[in-house]
Amino acid sequence: RFLIAESLFQEPCLQLYIHNCEVTIVEGRHTYRFHVFFKRHCRLRPNPLLSRDDNEFQGDAVVMRVGTRSVVDMRPRDAALADYMM
Repeated sequence: RFLIAESLFQEPCLQLYIHNCEVTIVEGRHTYRFHVFFKRHCRLRPNPLLSRDDNEFQGDAVVMRVGTRSVVDMRPRDAALADYMM
């Protein structure tokens, strides 16, 4: 599978750049790797799911679970870790 995050984001003309980072979570003996893609710009709509009281996130974010070679389907535990991470 290939990572093509561009098609998942809204408003491609306003913010062309998509940032990405890799996040590793170690929980006991288990290691979880995620790719996080996000767009952030002052003219994008506020995202209430990613905002806090003192910090408003304006943009979108996509989280993908990474397996040994490529992205894999997210399991319920992976979704909970992704929520914690974000």
